[in-house]
Amino acid sequence: GTSTFPGHLFTFSTKAKSPSSKTNNGHGHQGQNAASSSESEIVHKMNVVSGTSVYYYDPYYNSTTHKIDLESLHNDLNKDELEQYWLQRRNLDFGKIYYNFTGREWLSLYPKRKPPYHIMWNADYFGQEHWVVSEEAHFVREPPENLLGMLSYDEMMDESVLYQKRHLKDYRQSEGLHSKSQGHGHTHDKLFLNMTLKVLSCAPRVFEIKNFLSHVEVDHIVHMATGMKLSLSTTSGSDGYDRRSDTKTRTSKNSWVGRSRSPIIDSIYRRAADLMLIDEALLRHRDKSEQPDNGDDVRYSRGNSAEDLQLVHYAKTEKYTAHHDFAYPSAFKEHQPTRFATLLLYLNEGMKGGETSFPRWVNAETSAKLSVVPEVGKAVLFYSFLPDGNMDDLSQHAAEPVIDGEKWLINLWTWDPTR
Repeated sequence: GTSTFPGHLFTFSTKAKSPSSKTNNGHGHQGQNAASSSESEIVHKMNVVSGTSVYYYDPYYNSTTHKIDLESLHNDLNKDELEQYWLQRRNLDFGKIYYNFTGREWLSLYPKRKPPYHIMWNADYFGQEHWVVSEEAHFVREPPENLLGMLSYDEMMDESVLYQKRHLKDYRQSEGLHSKSQGHGHTHDKLFLNMTLKVLSCAPRVFEIKNFLSHVEVDHIVHMATGMKLSLSTTSGSDGYDRRSDTKTRTSKNSWVGRSRSPIIDSIYRRAADLMLIDEALLRHRDKSEQPDNGDDVRYSRGNSAEDLQLVHYAKTEKYTAHHDFAYPSAFKEHQPTRFATLLLYLNEGMKGGETSFPRWVNAETSAKLSVVPEVGKAVLFYSFLPDGNMDDLSQHAAEPVIDGEKWLINLWTWDPTR
């Protein structure tokens, strides 16, 4: 799971023994990035090469005899450690079968990682289009400040008697499809928005959605962003919470905004849920009344599947080098939760540079990377998973340096099954 690059050398060595210290489980094998004691013995080296993502060292496996030293294994490891060892061995064996069958490396954890619970859009050919209808029509007039306060749980429920307060239909686009619906004795005039997903790449699956946001919605978000104290951007840890500063890979500035911050932000989440074919209730807090009767879907019995919106600003020369959005969950975590999909929402245009690029996309007609140019209100959706539950190594992407001007965008990350 360590960020690395071709040519990066990892060494594994035995820890030097001293009267005041003990070796780790009798072996004391550990990765070394700093200088080790002169008494330590290097037992294995791994040189990172282009095109290979999975590297491992098993101190109990003899590569000459192809046998495992079971006696040392059982002497050194306790019951829980043995269970984890055999889990990893099964995962490696499965990875070999998977590679022979698919030509891809297995990056997930077998058998804990199952196919995604969320639905994925097909990407069968370049230019393929899918159509989605959402009840979250564009805001075309910004409501007054007294209507843009934070939302309570009741106000965020579709069937709440406070639906009109959340929906604010008088400030939304009224052209297009309409329908009537009833709930709690009230009749609501529903408005609809048509959205088109266009396939930009099949591997990885990347889609473009123009006019996902209206100019009013963009202005509302930018106003919130510029009214906040923007902190130096961070690189998320595997659980989505442990965010650390990393100026070598990311040099933008950002802040985080929760779904309940305003009715407009809530509407963006709901529209995104429609776009990604995910129940909007999975992208917020839920009580027991919103649990499915069968209880089979683990998504409803756990936390939500979405992070807060990340508002990001790139000034001139700022960038984010090629990276993945998924992370490697702890082997102890059931269902192996991690980021499933990324929805990028552009808030401005006209800068020079600043494209979102996918350097490893598959296109038989060119070896150049896929570059998506920012446009106001445009969304880009891509998946970090494959339909079989493997993480998509080709989903690696970058924010190209801004050469002139500035760049504003939103990231919305959804998880599978939940955070």
